[in-house]
Amino acid sequence: MGMARRAGRIRVKLAALPPLEHLQSLWLELESRAEPSFFQSWAWIGPWLRLICPARIARLLTVSGDGRLLGIGVLTTRRRFLGLGPRHLRLHETGDSALDDLTIEYNGLLAEKGLEREVLAATVSYLARAHPRWLTLNLPGIAIDDALLARLRGIGLETRLRKSDTHHVDLAALRSAGSAYLPALRSANTRSTLRRTARRLAGRHGAVRLVAARGARERLAFFRDMVALHQVHWTGSGNGRGAFADPRILRFHERLITESGEDAGAQLLRLDAGDATVGYAYNLVRRGTVYFYQAGIDYARFGDCGSPGLLLLGEAIQWALERGHDRFELMAGDGRFKRSLGMARGEMAWLSLDRRGWHSRLRKAWRSLRGSAPA
Repeated sequence: MGMARRAGRIRVKLAALPPLEHLQSLWLELESRAEPSFFQSWAWIGPWLRLICPARIARLLTVSGDGRLLGIGVLTTRRRFLGLGPRHLRLHETGDSALDDLTIEYNGLLAEKGLEREVLAATVSYLARAHPRWLTLNLPGIAIDDALLARLRGIGLETRLRKSDTHHVDLAALRSAGSAYLPALRSANTRSTLRRTARRLAGRHGAVRLVAARGARERLAFFRDMVALHQVHWTGSGNGRGAFADPRILRFHERLITESGEDAGAQLLRLDAGDATVGYAYNLVRRGTVYFYQAGIDYARFGDCGSPGLLLLGEAIQWALERGHDRFELMAGDGRFKRSLGMARGEMAWLSLDRRGWHSRLRKAWRSLRGSAPA
């Protein structure tokens, strides 16, 4: 059924951000009628607006009909080429690569349940028709299917699409089957690796156990210790500067952690072997779904015990199962550890919509000359 029949006349509006207290009340009211991911919730968007996204580049997009709010999101606008080029719009990203290392996934406009496709299509149509002074609309980390993609292409914009596999564990199905996580894994090699690592850790250091941080102060302490381990590993292995090199990103996560409750928001877990700390997992939790965000492992001390990072995540998945969660998301990417631990696949897309015209043709020629396509 189309949106016009579901919600009457649709109005899309792009305006300056209101005071954040007012925006928070709007966002939370719509959340109560939506099925957002953690990254579409105010728990993520609020700290992002306060600490990451410059107010000067942010605009509030609202979709309404039948006298109620149907969709909401924050678009940022930037000009490339020293501020002189055409505008680029982004949904819940800044366009600053250092700040966008936050890596939003399961993104999208917050929309009333059942109207997610219609809200996105109405938004793209409105921007294409009523706001001609932009070249590219970037929609990072969104769920999209072929039918919706065809609908967006029908609006008359050029599309560039990059897809990524996602991996997850259906905890609700395991619970219904009366199964623990480890025995249900399809890969005998992964099961063997997890058991072998646990035996080595226990034999050399003491009993293996998972500990959950309680209260904001302990969550912050776990987080800071995790960051230290994460940064040492990433910078020492030559893989880059790590996920937490920018102090603005650290402040964002500390704010998110402080504002989290015991059963929702940031979840910090520590894997111990005897009196020694093997590593930490940082997860985000919302309405029965646990999203694995990042980890820090003491590979210098425990790397020769097998796969301590794999064991940490395996223990975290079992812990989530025992506490009644329904899904454990390993997030986007097709890394070996995600394939090993995941039990089902999905897809996520990074979609860019380009306005047709000479700007777009020039950009396409430049990408062809460089032999690569930007994200």
